[in-house]
Amino acid sequence: MILRPPLRLLSTLALLPTLASAASTPAPAFDLERLSLNPTSRAALGTSAGGLREPGELRLSLAAHHERSPLTLYRDGERRESLIGSRTQVQLAGTYTVSKRVEVGAILPLMAHQGTSGFSNVGMTSPESWGLGTPVLQGRLGLLDEASAPVSLAAELAVGLPVGNKDALQGSGGWDVTPRVAAGRTVGPVVLGLEAGVRLRNRTAVGSREVGSELPWAATVATTGHKLRGELGLRSAVPLTDSPVPLELLAGGRYALGSRMEVFALGGPGLGTAPGTPAFRVMAGLSVAALQVDRPVMRPRVAEAPAPEPEPVAPPVAVVDVCAPNQSHSLEQCPNLDDDSDGVANAKDHCPVDPEDRDGFLDEDGCPEVDNDGDAVADVVDNCPLESGPASNQGCPAKQKQLVVITQDRLEIREKVYFASGKAQVLPRSFPLLEQVAKVLENHPELTAILVEGHTDSRGRPETNRTLSQQRAAAVIQKLESLGVATARLMAAGRGPDAPVASNTTASGRELNRRVEFHIVPHD
Repeated sequence: MILRPPLRLLSTLALLPTLASAASTPAPAFDLERLSLNPTSRAALGTSAGGLREPGELRLSLAAHHERSPLTLYRDGERRESLIGSRTQVQLAGTYTVSKRVEVGAILPLMAHQGTSGFSNVGMTSPESWGLGTPVLQGRLGLLDEASAPVSLAAELAVGLPVGNKDALQGSGGWDVTPRVAAGRTVGPVVLGLEAGVRLRNRTAVGSREVGSELPWAATVATTGHKLRGELGLRSAVPLTDSPVPLELLAGGRYALGSRMEVFALGGPGLGTAPGTPAFRVMAGLSVAALQVDRPVMRPRVAEAPAPEPEPVAPPVAVVDVCAPNQSHSLEQCPNLDDDSDGVANAKDHCPVDPEDRDGFLDEDGCPEVDNDGDAVADVVDNCPLESGPASNQGCPAKQKQLVVITQDRLEIREKVYFASGKAQVLPRSFPLLEQVAKVLENHPELTAILVEGHTDSRGRPETNRTLSQQRAAAVIQKLESLGVATARLMAAGRGPDAPVASNTTASGRELNRRVEFHIVPHD
């Protein structure tokens, strides 16, 4: 969010002798509002954290904003009277990401209601109760992206236009310029953000004091969940004039209604006495990603199936040996043959045309056991083929919660494989998952080849992401090898951002795209 400290008005009754000397004097013109909706809101509602949205994305937000007691009289540090009891605004914000490094945005505030009282006690006329606020134009230049650097870093410039309603404490009549820098980094499940800058504006005399420029700053921590996210932020400013220090603590939440829409809310108390710092404020609204330029998706090329080999034709012979290869015969005619090639001769094979599965369970009878442990879960998809368990737990005892599911073409995992941020280092929290993958491969020697694929979201350079995903797939293989899986059964592939399973326009979609997959490679 954009921090906009107002001019310091009426912070103590020490100003009254000066102000009361002119009855019904208009209040000095300034913008009382300190908080505007951050147009990009990528990492958090409160602080930009240095990251930009996807190129081509247009994001629009509409929010209702209510404040309680944003302008209060104090005498000797004690609260005396609220000059502005409450105010309600509507804010429209939009941002467009021109490229990976350039983003532009705008904010349009409209005040719907403002409750005033007590201005006549200090010799001033009451401000108007509604009006246009100070529109803000904003530009952001991405300098670093944490996908390829230690942090995300951006330079930002916010310019308040001199058109806000001066008679409603919605504008000063002058330009309001705030250059700043913002930085952020993802640490596990949260994003840490920090921004700081300088707010440049005209100096204004307010009674016996003079207020003007200041150094605003804000810090936030926000979660990175799929659908529901939260944040906690602190914002303040260092005045460059004789003015009180503003301070606010804000908590917020966001809930995704789909890949392109979310609702949000933000609120908290003001902890300072500076004008524009309310007793508390609440903001809630809706945002929509109205446009996303689609990019071609690169998918792994699938090799064409080889043409079937022609069936051999036996040469004509004068006398046919029915037990010779490729000759028709009954089982009784050729008891010493092994028609199903399972190592058990027809005479001893209880299933002479169905090969034994050689799973270590009753291999000598020549019959495949489709359910060795009799738990009604076929061995081919049973994680524990020699231990009975419910189908809901993949055929394993209920006490051993299964995180791996055997399907026709892959081992599906029910948890993510977590890595250190920006590194190819598997975090310990994923060791139990990989131990289960190794156990499943141990119990299923028929799965002779597994392709471990690493995937990323679209942030950062594609080649950098492909390299990182390849390294992460190799790190998973290294862990599986340490758990006893033969190296010859494992292959690594880094797909980078080329095969997304969700939209990269939202944090929840990007979280789904950052993944590891285990593909079963079919036999030749």
